[in-house]
Amino acid sequence: SNIRMYLDKMLQWARPEPDQSHWPAYQDYIGRDYDPNRWEAFPAERGYYTKGVKTLRKAKHTQPYLPYPDYNSPEWRDEFKGEYVACEGPRGKPMNESKLDQVMAYPEAPHGFPKPSVGSLEALGLDSNICFDRYGRYGAYGFGADEYDLPDWEPIQEAQVIWRNVNWGKLQNQCVQRNAQRFAPHARTAETDLKPGIDIPETQLDTATTELSRREHPRDLSAAKSSTEASSASSSGEVAQRYTPRTAILIRTWEGYTYTDNDLQAIRAMISETSLLSGGEYQVFLFVNVKDRTVPILDDEQAYEDMLKKVVPTELRSISILWNEDICKKAYPEVTDWQVYWHQFMPVQWFSKTHPEFDFIWNWETDARYTGQHYHFLSKIGEFAKRQPRKYLWERNKRYYIPGLHGNWEQYFQDTNAAVESAYLSGALPQSPVWGPQPYSPTQTPLGPSPPHDMLADEYEWGANEDADLITLLPMFDPVNTYWSYRDKIWNFIPGLHPDFSDDPYDNDYTDERFRTIPRRIFINTVARFSKKMLHTMHTENKIGRCMQAEMWPATVALQHGLKAVYAPQPVWFDRRWPAHYTDAIFNALLDQPNNPIGWSEGPDSPYNGDREHNFYGWSWYFSSRFPKDLYRRWLGWKVKVHEWGEPERVDESENRDEQKPVLGGRMCLPGMLLHPVKRIQQGEI
Repeated sequence: SNIRMYLDKMLQWARPEPDQSHWPAYQDYIGRDYDPNRWEAFPAERGYYTKGVKTLRKAKHTQPYLPYPDYNSPEWRDEFKGEYVACEGPRGKPMNESKLDQVMAYPEAPHGFPKPSVGSLEALGLDSNICFDRYGRYGAYGFGADEYDLPDWEPIQEAQVIWRNVNWGKLQNQCVQRNAQRFAPHARTAETDLKPGIDIPETQLDTATTELSRREHPRDLSAAKSSTEASSASSSGEVAQRYTPRTAILIRTWEGYTYTDNDLQAIRAMISETSLLSGGEYQVFLFVNVKDRTVPILDDEQAYEDMLKKVVPTELRSISILWNEDICKKAYPEVTDWQVYWHQFMPVQWFSKTHPEFDFIWNWETDARYTGQHYHFLSKIGEFAKRQPRKYLWERNKRYYIPGLHGNWEQYFQDTNAAVESAYLSGALPQSPVWGPQPYSPTQTPLGPSPPHDMLADEYEWGANEDADLITLLPMFDPVNTYWSYRDKIWNFIPGLHPDFSDDPYDNDYTDERFRTIPRRIFINTVARFSKKMLHTMHTENKIGRCMQAEMWPATVALQHGLKAVYAPQPVWFDRRWPAHYTDAIFNALLDQPNNPIGWSEGPDSPYNGDREHNFYGWSWYFSSRFPKDLYRRWLGWKVKVHEWGEPERVDESENRDEQKPVLGGRMCLPGMLLHPVKRIQQGEI
């Protein structure tokens, strides 16, 4: 095929000499039909570091960046109940009046700044005409407070905050109370419960329409709408005011985690931007796993307080919830294993059940960083997911959107749908496109809705304007025909059959041929947004003992039960200049699947397989990538380790420190970039 010929040509390249420290080994792929190291010889992209503030053509100064709805405007009041009331910030002033509490940005993108290789700002509705330097982004949260001799930057001297004295929990609770009429009655919590106890309440979904939906659809819990939709239609059919949803953000940490200054700055930013400036639409928690289960934190008040003081900085204790694996063991005894490594979402289900005021929950990692404004990113992600129709959604969910090849989002949308429909109508697919619930067995009762009509009769209307139950930031793919390591980590879908870690902590020999018939999907990384009904459905499956490895569990439950799951194509930048066709050939791999023309990344040549995963090493968002940390450190003006292809590793001073001779572009100025992993961020460490 043309793709095979193209790849064969690309694989003719001058490999470096064998390097004992490099994996995968260069010499192992001579004469092979793939080479996960090929991208290393692509030209390095330097534009991130050279297209700085001095390349801006119009914007000479930063401005407050407040990407919020026009609260209390006539248009806003037509749609939402209640009144927006500004909340107090860490400096004791209303957030809308305190410029010192606000993110500052340049209202322009640097000329010639690199474009994302995968996903896009425009597809999600994210601001593409803006950039943030380190001081504008984090100055309000304590960054650069001791730097006085820099051009274009004056550290915040007025009302300096003693951060350890800030009670973030109190500020967030007060904010919700000021805005209480905006939220559904069950969501107007005076004070969030930080110690809900080990037991999970046996309640159904706590929303205004649950009981009605249960009567109309006795086996369809997903028909219960969130509080955002509970009052959206009047009896006459006219659109009426609706309540604003509430969303929890759980920042996952653990006993023994070391909190850096930058960790604290990022958490302050998250709270201020998502919670306090929005009037309580979001609430941020530190969700702390206590690994020492001999400490009775769930039974002894003093033990809990002692552990809290031991493992959480003073500033964050008022937003912290401690938990341990005993909660999971008591809630889901039939699963037989409760290690957070395998079952990261069990405690999130516990949180949801004990905090029914939240319609949605973001599971967030401490080593994720967003260089833009958090509220803008999270709200646009949610809006994008809500717009997506269900027709061919699962097929689109597994395919990367590559703007350099596919064009704009609408072109990608049409191209993917056409490929799916053509393959289906020609009889070329091993199974039909997903349309409605996909139960693994007749004994499983799906909790999601059945399609309202035949798939081909649907004009992409079913699911459009429906909140997503699951939002992921990387594709959801079927692992059955791949070599993804954990594809068979399945508990009790065949009664009594589950991994046993007593001898091998990974039970690598565990498999069963019958697993091939179990419908499932996975997404890499665990940063995701869940609806209350998504977590409720996962909870019901765990109650009867069924489970899968963490990255495979949520998407599988959504698939089997017919809940709405959406991969949001957030922009991802590469550290090299990949040709768009090569990007597509590697990450939407199809060559090893002659019998499935739409099996993107789902075959033996999947990029998620072992050595092939090295292709992600230069991504701005992938768990094994080094690029995010290097980019972030350079943006902060700190030293980095540099290992250019074919050269020995070296330590570089930042190329854009202001007290040194700056490069032509000046301080780095980045668009909103979601970066992961960004671990152990200390200025003096590399």
